[in-house]
Amino acid sequence: MASRMSVNGKVVLERIIMADTYTKRLQGLLGRKGLDEREGMMILPCNSIHTYRMKFPIDVLFVDRDNVVVKVLKDFKPGRMGPLVFKSHFVMEAEAGVFNDVNVGDKLEFK
Repeated sequence: MASRMSVNGKVVLERIIMADTYTKRLQGLLGRKGLDEREGMMILPCNSIHTYRMKFPIDVLFVDRDNVVVKVLKDFKPGRMGPLVFKSHFVMEAEAGVFNDVNVGDKLEFK
Protein backbone atom coordinates (compact mmCIF):
# COMPACT_ATOMS: atom_id res chain seq x y z
CA MET A 1 0.00 0.00 0.00
CA ALA A 2 0.96 3.64 -0.30
CA SER A 3 3.30 5.35 2.08
CA ARG A 4 2.31 8.94 1.26
CA MET A 5 -1.05 10.74 1.10
CA SER A 6 -1.68 14.00 -0.76
CA VAL A 7 -4.69 16.29 -0.97
CA ASN A 8 -4.97 18.96 -3.68
CA GLY A 9 -1.33 18.36 -4.62
CA LYS A 10 -0.06 18.90 -1.06
CA VAL A 11 1.55 16.02 0.84
CA VAL A 12 -0.35 15.62 4.12
CA LEU A 13 1.03 12.30 5.39
CA GLU A 14 4.52 10.92 4.78
CA ARG A 15 3.92 7.56 6.48
CA ILE A 16 0.74 5.48 6.61
CA ILE A 17 0.25 2.67 9.11
CA MET A 18 -2.13 0.04 7.75
CA ALA A 19 -4.87 -1.48 9.90
CA ASP A 20 -6.38 -3.89 7.40
CA THR A 21 -6.91 -7.04 9.45
CA TYR A 22 -9.43 -7.64 12.22
CA THR A 23 -6.73 -7.57 14.91
CA LYS A 24 -5.05 -4.42 13.56
CA ARG A 25 -8.41 -2.64 13.18
CA LEU A 26 -9.38 -3.63 16.72
CA GLN A 27 -6.09 -2.23 18.11
CA GLY A 28 -6.04 0.91 15.96
CA LEU A 29 -4.26 3.72 17.80
CA LEU A 30 -5.14 2.40 21.26
CA GLY A 31 -2.22 2.35 23.65
CA ARG A 32 -0.17 4.88 21.69
CA LYS A 33 0.89 8.16 23.25
CA GLY A 34 0.77 9.86 19.86
CA LEU A 35 1.91 9.66 16.27
CA ASP A 36 5.00 11.02 14.60
CA GLU A 37 4.61 14.24 12.66
CA ARG A 38 2.90 13.57 9.30
CA GLU A 39 2.16 9.97 10.23
CA GLY A 40 -1.35 8.51 10.03
CA MET A 41 -3.31 5.30 10.13
CA MET A 42 -5.57 3.86 7.45
CA ILE A 43 -8.31 1.60 8.81
CA LEU A 44 -9.75 -0.55 6.04
CA PRO A 45 -12.62 -1.35 5.83
CA CYS A 46 -14.16 1.10 8.29
CA ASN A 47 -17.27 3.26 8.58
CA SER A 48 -17.25 4.12 12.31
CA ILE A 49 -14.60 4.81 14.94
CA HIS A 50 -14.28 5.42 18.66
CA THR A 51 -11.61 6.97 20.84
CA TYR A 52 -12.22 5.09 24.07
CA ARG A 53 -8.94 4.49 25.97
CA MET A 54 -7.05 6.80 23.62
CA LYS A 55 -4.62 9.32 25.05
CA PHE A 56 -4.73 12.10 22.46
CA PRO A 57 -7.23 13.87 20.14
CA ILE A 58 -7.25 12.93 16.45
CA ASP A 59 -8.45 14.19 13.09
CA VAL A 60 -10.51 11.65 11.15
CA LEU A 61 -11.35 11.39 7.46
CA PHE A 62 -14.11 9.03 6.31
CA VAL A 63 -13.36 8.15 2.69
CA ASP A 64 -15.42 6.40 -0.01
CA ARG A 65 -14.28 3.82 -2.58
CA ASP A 66 -13.25 6.60 -4.98
CA ASN A 67 -10.91 8.13 -2.35
CA VAL A 68 -13.24 11.10 -1.85
CA VAL A 69 -13.65 12.46 1.68
CA VAL A 70 -17.30 12.10 2.76
CA LYS A 71 -17.00 13.21 6.42
CA VAL A 72 -14.35 15.00 8.50
CA LEU A 73 -13.97 15.00 12.29
CA LYS A 74 -11.41 17.51 13.50
CA ASP A 75 -9.90 17.48 17.00
CA PHE A 76 -11.95 14.41 17.98
CA LYS A 77 -11.32 13.96 21.71
CA PRO A 78 -10.57 10.71 23.60
CA GLY A 79 -13.51 8.82 25.10
CA ARG A 80 -16.02 9.42 22.31
CA MET A 81 -17.99 7.35 19.83
CA GLY A 82 -17.94 8.61 16.25
CA PRO A 83 -20.82 8.56 13.79
CA LEU A 84 -21.70 5.68 11.50
CA VAL A 85 -20.86 6.88 7.99
CA PHE A 86 -22.51 4.50 5.53
CA LYS A 87 -20.65 5.88 2.47
CA SER A 88 -17.26 5.34 4.11
CA HIS A 89 -15.04 2.55 2.80
CA PHE A 90 -12.00 3.41 4.94
CA VAL A 91 -10.88 5.90 7.56
CA MET A 92 -7.70 7.96 7.83
CA GLU A 93 -6.62 9.02 11.33
CA ALA A 94 -3.85 11.42 12.36
CA GLU A 95 -3.06 13.66 15.30
CA ALA A 96 -5.36 16.65 15.71
CA GLY A 97 -4.44 19.47 13.34
CA VAL A 98 -2.91 17.35 10.58
CA PHE A 99 -6.07 17.42 8.44
CA ASN A 100 -6.88 21.12 9.02
CA ASP A 101 -6.85 21.84 5.27
CA VAL A 102 -8.84 18.73 4.24
CA ASN A 103 -12.56 19.08 3.54
CA VAL A 104 -15.55 17.01 2.44
CA GLY A 105 -15.33 16.47 -1.32
CA ASP A 106 -11.51 16.48 -1.46
CA LYS A 107 -9.97 13.54 -3.29
CA LEU A 108 -7.07 11.75 -1.61
CA GLU A 109 -4.07 10.60 -3.64
CA PHE A 110 -1.77 7.80 -2.50
CA LYS A 111 1.77 7.05 -3.70
